[in-house]
Amino acid sequence: MNIEIANKLLQLRKEKGLSQEALAQELGISRQAVSKWERAEASPDTDNLIELAKLYGISLDELLLHEPDVKEDTIEETNEQDNSKYVHVGFDGIHVKEDGEEVHVSWKGIHVHEKNGNKVDIDDNGVYVNGKQYNHDDWAEFKYEHRYEFPFGGLLFVGYLIYGVMTGGWHPTWIILLTIPLLSTLVSAIRKRKLSYFGYPILTIIIFLWQGFTQSMWHPTWVIFLTIPCFYALAHYIDYRKNF
Repeated sequence: MNIEIANKLLQLRKEKGLSQEALAQELGISRQAVSKWERAEASPDTDNLIELAKLYGISLDELLLHEPDVKEDTIEETNEQDNSKYVHVGFDGIHVKEDGEEVHVSWKGIHVHEKNGNKVDIDDNGVYVNGKQYNHDDWAEFKYEHRYEFPFGGLLFVGYLIYGVMTGGWHPTWIILLTIPLLSTLVSAIRKRKLSYFGYPILTIIIFLWQGFTQSMWHPTWVIFLTIPCFYALAHYIDYRKNF
């Protein structure tokens, strides 16, 4: 697919306020298909193009970049939407939009998009930093382990709800909830004596989000994601040496 059309699809989805998961549900397709469209790795078929045009309220010509000049008031309206602040905490996950930055955390994955174009996506398909995939087989190996004797996750979630109701400090305090899966992987790593079982990607996400929302240091903090393959290379080496 033409990269300009891919960028257009990404822009229209964001202007509509839809996540990749939400758009996929609207079209009856997988989130992975939407992700490939927006990375210019695949193209929507004719039926999906028609549905996209209907959903966004534009013609096929406009969708395929054959569009008239954009009016100034439309640009201003879009900028106002991009600069809006939105925080949603519910059973479908945690979704935050602030000054053009978007963070979506749910059981389906974690997606962080900066207004300057930097993107981090972690889900069943892998770990992607600005469209480049990094190996996360080790993370997939332990991501389904959520068992611990002490109900740390439940207590932490209840504490978060109480704190949010009493103080209204839902954001960015919700980041503390990411310590629940992090603790799970730490317990697994200790029990099985394998450093590679530790959820290092989750730790990098916690650091990245905290620095971003509290210090506005989205850049260059995103570079921490590039240390993920380095961590697992070292962890595998340590685990391998323990077997001898």
